[in-house]
Amino acid sequence: MLLEIEKKVEDRPYISILMRACEAGGEITPSMVRSDLLVSLPLKACENLLYRLTDLGYFEEAGVKRERNLNGQHGQDGQEPVFRITDKGRESAQTETFWQPEKGAYMVYKSKSPLITRLIGQSIIQITRHRSDKGEQRNTSDVLKQDLNKTIKVLNKEEHEEEIRIKEIRIIDFEEKCLSYGQVDTILEIEVYENEAAIKIKPKENKENVKKSEDALGKFFTPLREEEVRDALLAGEFGDSYDKDKRVVRTPFSPENLSWIRDVRIQKPIYEGVEFERVQLEGVRFIPSDEEQARMWVEEWLLRNVDKYFWSDEEFQAYLHEKLGIILEFYPQLGGMTRKEMIDRLSKRQNSFYSIAKLEAANYLSY
Repeated sequence: MLLEIEKKVEDRPYISILMRACEAGGEITPSMVRSDLLVSLPLKACENLLYRLTDLGYFEEAGVKRERNLNGQHGQDGQEPVFRITDKGRESAQTETFWQPEKGAYMVYKSKSPLITRLIGQSIIQITRHRSDKGEQRNTSDVLKQDLNKTIKVLNKEEHEEEIRIKEIRIIDFEEKCLSYGQVDTILEIEVYENEAAIKIKPKENKENVKKSEDALGKFFTPLREEEVRDALLAGEFGDSYDKDKRVVRTPFSPENLSWIRDVRIQKPIYEGVEFERVQLEGVRFIPSDEEQARMWVEEWLLRNVDKYFWSDEEFQAYLHEKLGIILEFYPQLGGMTRKEMIDRLSKRQNSFYSIAKLEAANYLSY
């Protein structure tokens, strides 16, 4: 479609002119531009530059003023034009950004996914300078109307350009009729890092004639914390058993799995209402769901894994804190468990002779 847009450009010389006008109370002249900012530029060129910024909406003409130039001479007829900064110019000076106008024919893809809109803050995901002569002309007045004059973060991939670049634009106007294209099915991937996420949008099927540079329709970066995504996925998988405050899964005792640090594979992870393909979360903490489950967990672990002899209750309790610290973090009362209490519990179990012997080592020496 035919678009009239403005591209956001940073650190342009125009910014200094806008800032100087603000400092001078909102008005500026060509001689001020030359004397304060662009000494090597001819006075007429400074004047043309201000007229150019006026055409773009950053200034408006505000009459004439008698002013001497750097050579001590007046401008034409002893006067020079005065330019007053507009609201658009003040905003540009404050944000130190400049909007460069552009017109052309573009291929535009607009996402229908609310999740993409929430993640990248906008709904238009790709705008490519290209137009096909195939397709049916349809009215598009409602398609982009809500995006007019709004700052939009887009993927801008020019023709023959291998590198994908992210730009910010504002759509000022567009044609009412354009060529309509069908729905494009895509795959959404989210790679989450500690404090940032890469959002990738890929075609669902790659055709043979699709170039490698076009494999990704879009790639955006957004502030998204890894812990927040893990919380959402674990809460969706384990429900109320996942403690978001402590970031642990509370689970009943099971002799088949005594690990409290586990890797969790989620077959159908759901994030923000969208189902993704299976994912594996590493280092998820599991703890017993209550104190009695914790006692059973500790008992089973000691029965299978105790690897030393104990000569005192203090030595035994120190061992518990070293080996089972994560359980005692949530059930500190178990940290005061004595050897006798554990011997009584293990004596009811089969194949517990050697474990009990290690706990009773000090008693044997007193016989």
